[in-house]
Amino acid sequence: MRSSHRDNPFDTNKATAFSDDQIEALWVDLANVQGGLVEILKPTSHTPMLLLGGKGSGKTHLMRYCSAPVQAARHSANMARAAQVDGYLGIYVHADALNTDKFARDDGAEERWNLIFAHYFELWLATALLTVLRDYLSACDDAFDEKAFAAEVCGLFDREPELRPDGLEQLLVTITSTRKEIDFEVNNSRLRGKYPDVVITFSTGALVFGIPPLISKYAAGLRDTLFVYLIDEVENFTTEQQRFLNSLIRYVRGNATIKVGARLYGIKTFDTLGSGEPIRRDAEYERVVLDEILRDHPDQYEQLVRQLVVKRIASAGYGSVAPDALDEHFEQLDPSEYWRSIDARLPQLKGREPAYLKSIASDLKASVGADDVTTTEVVRRLALPERRYLEKAAAFFFRKNWPATAVEALELATRAGTQARALAEGNREGGADLAKIISYFDSDILAQLHRDHQQRVPYAGFKTIIGLSQGITRNLLVDLKHIFRRSRFAGEEPFAGGVISIQSQSDGVRDGASWFWEDAQPPSGALKVRDSIESVAILFRTVRYSDSPSECDLCAFSVQLDTLTDDSRRTLQVAENWSYLIRIKEGRRNKNNDQVDALYQLGPMLAPRWEVSEHRRGSMELSTELANAMFDPARRSGLAALMKKRVSRLFTPTPETTDRLI
Repeated sequence: MRSSHRDNPFDTNKATAFSDDQIEALWVDLANVQGGLVEILKPTSHTPMLLLGGKGSGKTHLMRYCSAPVQAARHSANMARAAQVDGYLGIYVHADALNTDKFARDDGAEERWNLIFAHYFELWLATALLTVLRDYLSACDDAFDEKAFAAEVCGLFDREPELRPDGLEQLLVTITSTRKEIDFEVNNSRLRGKYPDVVITFSTGALVFGIPPLISKYAAGLRDTLFVYLIDEVENFTTEQQRFLNSLIRYVRGNATIKVGARLYGIKTFDTLGSGEPIRRDAEYERVVLDEILRDHPDQYEQLVRQLVVKRIASAGYGSVAPDALDEHFEQLDPSEYWRSIDARLPQLKGREPAYLKSIASDLKASVGADDVTTTEVVRRLALPERRYLEKAAAFFFRKNWPATAVEALELATRAGTQARALAEGNREGGADLAKIISYFDSDILAQLHRDHQQRVPYAGFKTIIGLSQGITRNLLVDLKHIFRRSRFAGEEPFAGGVISIQSQSDGVRDGASWFWEDAQPPSGALKVRDSIESVAILFRTVRYSDSPSECDLCAFSVQLDTLTDDSRRTLQVAENWSYLIRIKEGRRNKNNDQVDALYQLGPMLAPRWEVSEHRRGSMELSTELANAMFDPARRSGLAALMKKRVSRLFTPTPETTDRLI
């Protein structure tokens, strides 16, 4: 069967689109980590948690994996067995389904609406909890006095229901009906022109923390079970709604706890209701950033995504692929032998002189007054047309050591050309100086070589695709989705006997970069933040394609945060929250003092958009003036001049050449 008849294995990449069975079937875990990913969430710990992560980092998949239905799926559809073995039952709720906006009215009665939301939210959690209990009881033979249980739950209300339920099913119907009544009142309040007629019938926390002990009292098999409310995507809550949630976190008690999932930008406040005192990190809750953990453990992340990809491939009907054999399905350049593998990929010049040698000749005339005879001889000594990567490397070496006179130019050309020819013959000792330059700037030389030939920079190899994903599994799946689509369109039969070409990979990751750029849209000031990120990327690109790059694989910058304006710091925070930038925890020591500056990396997913490096090797220190011009819209007018000043020394001999890059 041809692959064109099969689905793209990477089409569905949102955990919310999967069924419980699919969540369980597609689960992959960290290798060599006690407890794996589940231990990151710590579902058996009473301490509440804020589980944060970039969009698509896997937090929803992790939280759903710890939910009662998926727990049951892991234990042969037996929830009772799951509770006994795991020691907890997860009560998963998705905040988006709550439609929180209908409780967020700007009509001068915000306190009233917040009270209604708090009441409704707790009823919603109680409904989810009792639904899990019903499913549990249907899977076991535990004796359970439903009538007594329902009576005690009703006793948690300040005003008990008029019709007392005589069992679990009726209790569920009663609470669900109460919720629906509130829905009706809230949904019609605007039409009626009056506030909803809602009566608060229980105190805060009475149901959320009062029902779990009653379950353990009446269900012997759940006596030692922790009930974990898994509340996902709370970025959909307003600030006041999050204050209520924070209050629940503060007053967690008994055999229940709360684990909250949100995007990096999703936590709007740590304050609680009443006094407004914030919840205390490490004392009242733990904070975990999932993609940060995965980035800090790259080897384990790589093994995780390899397992994920082979499961996707198998589930789409392409057969079995070993995780370590995935690389064989992706064409790649040999990074240790660029000069042997790259020539065949470049267009033939048909006797024409390459652009990098032409520019050396013209710049020698302008800077040292070299005549035509001299420049022709310099070009001849540098030329190695049968090994264009090494020829380009020799030209790069020449630029890095720019001569002061015509005589020096001839001597330098001899040295660079001789070393290039030595490397071409396999004589590493004879080409030692050039080999050292290549070891630092190999990918930058490759990028410049492609640009000189008016070709797009290649991004290829499965390891490269993993690196571009920046520790976020959805980024990886999005890139692979586009790569697969490109490859199949090109007739390459991916995962069905064919190899995915460098071209399909490069085009696919550029598609992924465009998706990431358009998809990550901060709700306010998006254009200003994106302008700032673009200026950073253009600076990195200008350095990379300059005559003499100061840093290899430049994709990071350091800055003294305390010297920046408030608006600059705010822009940096938003950029970090939306994964445009990744803040590196260790920072970078300032060259002029002992202070450790903040260090930021451009999100690797964006690297193909500007054809900069995805590898974090080089970083540059930004002055306060330049950083403020980049990140504070009020200081932006001087940005172009400051950037030109910053990079002018990288161009020899005419700084005006920066105009075509900035």
